[in-house]
Amino acid sequence: MMSKDQEYQPLIDDPRDEADVDAQPTRISKLSAWTRRHTLDIILGVETIALVVLIGVLFRQSTQAACSPLLASQKVLYSPALTAVENEVQVYHRGFPGDLSPLQIPSSPQLTQMWSDLYNFGVSRITKEEAAQLPNKTHAIPGDPGHYIAELDVFHNLHCLNKVRMALDPDYYPDWRISTSNNYIPTQKNATDHVAHCIDWIRQSIKSSVAEARVTRYLNKA
Repeated sequence: MMSKDQEYQPLIDDPRDEADVDAQPTRISKLSAWTRRHTLDIILGVETIALVVLIGVLFRQSTQAACSPLLASQKVLYSPALTAVENEVQVYHRGFPGDLSPLQIPSSPQLTQMWSDLYNFGVSRITKEEAAQLPNKTHAIPGDPGHYIAELDVFHNLHCLNKVRMALDPDYYPDWRISTSNNYIPTQKNATDHVAHCIDWIRQSIKSSVAEARVTRYLNKA
């Protein structure tokens, strides 16, 4: 049995092992110093990357909102036609000699048909589920269970504008002769009331359908 003085002491087989043992505190010390020096750099780098990602996400959302015809802040009322709406660039005719639209011709059967073709598509047929999402109630279609009546405002506006146009040419459209003094004969009452309705309906529609189109003006130096 070994005495206390003779207890086993592990040997270092390789002189390099002894050198490694002596060098370990130095390496740990150097690693700790490097970590202390670069911790702030690491934190700043991570924060910078996160900030860049956040800015990219916000920019994408703002771009999508700007490109949309409906602003993100607007409360959009449901319409079955929303999915069918497409944007299209239109250049207006000035409406004066030299730049008249195809519809600026004297009253005739041809002109009457051209105006009718703008809106005379009948009413739309929507499902009960679609009707339930409308902000206003609408009538069910008689004899067609589960379906309801709807009409796009643009078609009603065109109908009304056409009636105002007809009232401006009572010699060609005698049924649309009106009186603005309420001194009308009985046959004029319906036309007068209808045109009064149409004028105010168009006014309301224009006010509630503000577009981003701009009217530019220029001086003709010719």
